[in-house]
Amino acid sequence: MHKNSLYIHSLLSKAIKNKGFASFIVSGGSSPINIFQDLNRSDLDWANIEVSLVDDRSVDMHHDDSNEKLINEKLLVNNASDASFVSLKSEPSRVYKINQPYDLMLLGMGEDAHFASLFPSMIKSNIEYFKIDSMPEIIYTQPMGNPLHERISMNLAMILNSKSIILLVSNSKKSDLVTEAHTNKDLPLYYLLNQKIVDVKILKTY
Repeated sequence: MHKNSLYIHSLLSKAIKNKGFASFIVSGGSSPINIFQDLNRSDLDWANIEVSLVDDRSVDMHHDDSNEKLINEKLLVNNASDASFVSLKSEPSRVYKINQPYDLMLLGMGEDAHFASLFPSMIKSNIEYFKIDSMPEIIYTQPMGNPLHERISMNLAMILNSKSIILLVSNSKKSDLVTEAHTNKDLPLYYLLNQKIVDVKILKTY
């Protein structure tokens, strides 16, 4: 198992050992796929892990652009098929009831420094999505991003209701963006990296 997967495995195992269960919020995209494939074969006590998504595209769950489809195919198979999955799209009221703070929030990022479905244009149009003192909530967007779809996502305040946050960085261009985002308020990652509520651990996947 890759060291990134081992680190995630250790966090989830510790949560289960301490309280009997764990909550694991994940992202879609290509960055976490290798980690998912490691974890789904692991000896984690999956029957006591609740899984949901931090964001998704508002498409049918069988659509190729669906994060839910990706999770069902890449994570919730093999040993991990014993996990409980709560759909962000079809069960948002259930997502709010997942035990918080979440034990682990696994985020990816785009080459415009967006994370979840919090895009640069929102900094001007919906700055409240990035404010740490906003009400934690699930948000619904206009068509955005590539692929271009309406989105459903957690706002930053909801994302920060986590014990551990991991940001996956999949290439050197994104790594440079992470550095820039520490000081550039026009980049969504600025608001994640400069808050003092939860430490964000950056894991390179390349």
